[in-house]
Amino acid sequence: MVAISVSGSQTVTSSRTLGRGIGALRLSRRTCRTAMPLRQPVTARSFKTREGGITEKQIDQSDEISEKAQEFASDLKAKWDDLDEKPAAVAITISVFVAIWAASGVVDAVDRLPIIGGLLEFVGLLVTGWFAYRYLIFGPDREELKSNIESFLKKVTGKSQV
Repeated sequence: MVAISVSGSQTVTSSRTLGRGIGALRLSRRTCRTAMPLRQPVTARSFKTREGGITEKQIDQSDEISEKAQEFASDLKAKWDDLDEKPAAVAITISVFVAIWAASGVVDAVDRLPIIGGLLEFVGLLVTGWFAYRYLIFGPDREELKSNIESFLKKVTGKSQV
C-alpha cells in the first residue's frame, strides 16, 4: 500500500507498508519540501501586440473575405430558392453526412487493427507512386489524363470544359 500525504507545512511525505498484519514494516520518508505553496493562484496574462495594431493590408483582406462570404451566401440562397425538391435535397444532405460519419467509423476501426492500417498505407503509397509514374512524368500521358478528366466532367455535368 502506498499513501501520499501533504501536511500544512508544505511537506510532501510518502509512506509504504510492506507485508500484511502485525509484522508489517512501515517505511516513511520525506520526498520534498517546497518553498512555495502547493496550490498556486491562477493568473491570466495578456499577450503583447505589435505596435501599430491592424495594418491596412489586413483590413483589405478582411473586407475581401467578407465580400466573398456574402456573395457565397447570396448564391446559396438563390440556388435554394430555385430548387423544386427541397425535402429531397435535405434528405440527400443528411444522408451524405450520415455516410461520411459511417465511413469515418469504418476507417477508424480498420486503422485500429494492428497490421491492416500499415498495410493499407503502404498500398496507398504504391498506388500514388504508380499514378505519378503513369500520368504525371511524361507529356503525352499528362495530355491523356487531361482528356480523361474532361470527358468525365462532360459526362457528369453535360457541359464541355474549357
